[in-house]
Amino acid sequence: MSKLGPISHFPFPVSCDSLVLQGLRCEWGAGVLNLVSSLSHFLILTGHWKFNMAPHGKELSEDLKKRIVALHKDGLGYKKIAKTLKLSCSTVAKTIQRFNWTGSTQNRPRHGRPKKLSARAQRHIQRLSLGNRRMSAASIAAEVEGVGGQPVSAQTIRRTLHQIGLHGCRPRRKPLLKMMHKKARKQFAEDKQTKDMDYWNHVLWSDETKINLFGSDGVKRVWRQPGEEYKDKCVLPTVKHGGGSVMVWGCMSAAGTGELQFIEGTMNANMYCDILKQSMIPSLRRLGRRAVFQHDNDPKHTSKTTTALLKKLRVKVMDWPSMSPDLNPIEHLWGILKRKLEECKVSNIHQLRDVVMEEWKRTPVATCEALVNSMPKRVKAVLENDGGHTKY
Repeated sequence: MSKLGPISHFPFPVSCDSLVLQGLRCEWGAGVLNLVSSLSHFLILTGHWKFNMAPHGKELSEDLKKRIVALHKDGLGYKKIAKTLKLSCSTVAKTIQRFNWTGSTQNRPRHGRPKKLSARAQRHIQRLSLGNRRMSAASIAAEVEGVGGQPVSAQTIRRTLHQIGLHGCRPRRKPLLKMMHKKARKQFAEDKQTKDMDYWNHVLWSDETKINLFGSDGVKRVWRQPGEEYKDKCVLPTVKHGGGSVMVWGCMSAAGTGELQFIEGTMNANMYCDILKQSMIPSLRRLGRRAVFQHDNDPKHTSKTTTALLKKLRVKVMDWPSMSPDLNPIEHLWGILKRKLEECKVSNIHQLRDVVMEEWKRTPVATCEALVNSMPKRVKAVLENDGGHTKY
């Protein structure tokens, strides 16, 4: 409890403790007590009497409060409880007294400044934010002010949205799914939901990707202090025309990575057929007779030339829904490969090719196996989202 220090001009020390005031009431009566109280307020205002405030500690958790009450009910005294839980006796006493008065260990409601926005205005803000997810806080504030006539800051809008569980986040980048795409994805998931891991282990997954010489095209972050935004370690260097890149075609299965082929120039159907004969067929044969080949619905993959070649080679091709990179585990393998390449220092395209091939061959079989093992969960996620986007 806060106390007032003694007064040098008084014939006896005086404090603001409630016990002292009660003693004065009994000995001198209410009139003298009022005089002492008025004098103390005067001395505080004039600066002759100062508070000796005890430091405010951390608020106790509900579990700790309940333990204090439970130990007291078991017959332990304040000192034993304080020693057991490593707390002060006053903290234990206040917690038990509050429980005896209110019957609960929870804090009483604290009073503060009334909310500027009414419940109706908060519901209006929620409807605006849910109706247009890309609407900024400043736009919502202007809309609310135009309807209610009450000026509201953008920070108040953000605070209100945070209280109802809405936070401004970076949207995930996903392919645009039309209704026909969702139907095709759902149909694919329904057809594959009964497939066991033996089926998925015999699938050869394939895809193309671009690898930049100076890192990926994604968003990067750095740890920095105020004023360090232009230090060399805190900036992202850029070069004209991106510094160069390479296009690669690769394949993988649960047994590990397959062949990796660099693509020179712009790939067409004839070039893709050459890749299938040189790189895909050797990787597919290692999976046995039950092997199934997967590729997406890129025009080069579905051309008449490519279709005729696959039919001639008697390759079983998986029916694939468009706009479904989240169903292809090799997409995640590309991400793993690019993160490894960021740790390597390369200065030209020739070095980049060598490092890409080296890291591709060093990819552990366990990594590929783990990605393929996620296929049942991917299929289930598509069904649960009715053919929509998934977290993969």
